[in-house]
Parts: sequence; C-alpha cells; structure tokens
Amino acid sequence: MLCVSTYLLDPQSLKADLSGLAIIGSKIISKKASTTKAKIDGLLKIAIAKGDKPLVLALTCSQEHYAYITNYFAPQLMRAITGGIPKFAEDALRSILSETYATPECFRNVSSPIYDDNNFMYSFSLVLKAIVRMLL
Repeated sequence: MLCVSTYLLDPQSLKADLSGLAIIGSKIISKKASTTKAKIDGLLKIAIAKGDKPLVLALTCSQEHYAYITNYFAPQLMRAITGGIPKFAEDALRSILSETYATPECFRNVSSPIYDDNNFMYSFSLVLKAIVRMLL
C-alpha cells in the first residue's frame, strides 16, 4: 500500500503506462536514496561530535552502501529506464536491493536510525523491479 500511495503522490502516475511508472519509480528511488544519504551524513556528524563510536561505525558502514546507491546505481537505473533498456535497469535495481539488504547488518550492535528509510528503499525497489521485469 505504501508503494501505491507513493506513486499517487505524482499526478502523472494516474495516466502513466508501465514505462512511465518505471520512470516515476526511478525518480522516487533516486530522491529517497539521496535524502537517506543526507540523513546518514547528518547523523554521522552528530555521532562523531558525541563520541558515540558504535554508532559512528554503523553509520559509516551504511554511508558506504548509500554512496554506491546514490553515485552509481540510481544514476544507472535512471539512464537505463529513460534509455529504454530494462535489462540494465533490472541490473541496477538488483544492485540497489543488494546494498539496502546489506545495510541493516551495519547496525548489528546499535539501533538503526535509518530503519524506516532503508526499509522503504528495499520495498519500493522490489516493486519497481517487478514493473521493470514486465518491460523485458
């Protein structure tokens, strides 16, 4: 339901075909990845200032995962979808899913302040992957 409501935030989604939904979805993934990375960066600064070493280590680990997503996989996803190459879009989504799946492991010893953000990224990526699969 969350994914449907997220799509409905974009008025163009009501008239979009599968390709249009894939483009809208890739924009949502890119934006959410960027905001999550910015959140991690801000939390990391606070954790460093407080001297919270376990949280610093966990956030640094998750920062790496989200750096890959924002710098490589989200742009690859956008290029592949707008270029009409769903196979490469699926590859990018597989990488995004891998990074978001690995992120909770960073927080083995501390509570994750990005749990909801990461869970959204993972769940929405699964939905978008299903849409992209229909384009193959």
